[in-house]
Amino acid sequence: MGDRTLSRTAYTSVHTKATKGGTKSATRDAEEQFHRGEGMDPLVDPKGPAHLGPVRLSLPRFEKQGDYWLLTRGTPMPEETLLDTTGSMGSNVDIALKVLMNDYEMSTSGDTPVLGRYDLQIATSIFNDVEDQVQDGKPVLCRTQFEADEKIAMQMSRLIPGRGGYGNGKEDPQFGLFGAVYLTNASINRYGLKYYHFTVSDEPLVETVSLRWLKHIYGEDVLECIKENGYVFTADALPDTAKIIKDLQGKAHAFFLQVDSRKDVTSQWTDLYGPDHVVMLPEGTRHLHYVKGVIIGLTEGTLDLRSAKDFLRGHGATADIANQVIRAVAHIPLGAQQLCPNFDRIPKAGDLFKEKTDLWPIDPDSIDLSTESIAPDNEPVTWL
Repeated sequence: MGDRTLSRTAYTSVHTKATKGGTKSATRDAEEQFHRGEGMDPLVDPKGPAHLGPVRLSLPRFEKQGDYWLLTRGTPMPEETLLDTTGSMGSNVDIALKVLMNDYEMSTSGDTPVLGRYDLQIATSIFNDVEDQVQDGKPVLCRTQFEADEKIAMQMSRLIPGRGGYGNGKEDPQFGLFGAVYLTNASINRYGLKYYHFTVSDEPLVETVSLRWLKHIYGEDVLECIKENGYVFTADALPDTAKIIKDLQGKAHAFFLQVDSRKDVTSQWTDLYGPDHVVMLPEGTRHLHYVKGVIIGLTEGTLDLRSAKDFLRGHGATADIANQVIRAVAHIPLGAQQLCPNFDRIPKAGDLFKEKTDLWPIDPDSIDLSTESIAPDNEPVTWL
């Protein structure tokens, strides 16, 4: 699986190609392909390619070193953003892709990379309204794989935003939330730590899931697939949205990021997420990456409310925007990741493992460094 990461050169190449030099939406080709009846790219279809299925994986990346496996980039940290793309939210993928490199660098580079000790792996999901699918065939959900390099941007450009929308009074992110917990296999959870999940919307949501739509979105065998993660539900006892979010918060630092300030939206999502996990976005989604970066930094303990302003200014935020972002997130739990088991013990880049499925690396004192047992091996490394 190597050690590739997202570079500005690779990102710029993907973005320029997808937007035809900035002359059109980055997702236009994918939308046109879908409307020609050619379907979604399998990598962003929630059902997944045949060899992968609907479960999204976030696994450590290794290189073979003789008898051992070398961890190339540290413990993987998945981050997923679930974007509303209905109605006025239709341009959210373009906005997110435009600032992707800034978003990525806030986590991985600079004086205070908020996820600098991890191998950052990013997925992006979008949700539309089920009525959009009924009326014009647009998919209810698209979901990329967790990726670490330019494939992050490439798969984002294959998403299919709803844009217009017929509406049914509420939106349908509950299917994306279902996948975020029950169809995600993240090795970070094996250490007792949590990954990051952000839901972005300006609308209320439906508080139940339909088996018909789950099968339509994730495949007929969806209830069998979730057993891979240790969850068992039956057709007549499916989790409601409140249960889904409770289970998600057991595996992820999960936040709802609200666009606009409708009180009915705030009230419903606050009941589901808790007041300390609902954040009002300043100026819509334009500054979403700043909000996510500071939330992650405060949760990891790599930032505090004082250092957050310098962090934001260093990544291009104006003083006014920096102040707005800090006010918006000041109420979230500080240092929550640090309270998780094994926070200070997770494997780091360069550690050696006997088997790539092992939880902990080998004690360096037990390795004979004078032998060829740790010589590099050029054989390709694959998980599947």
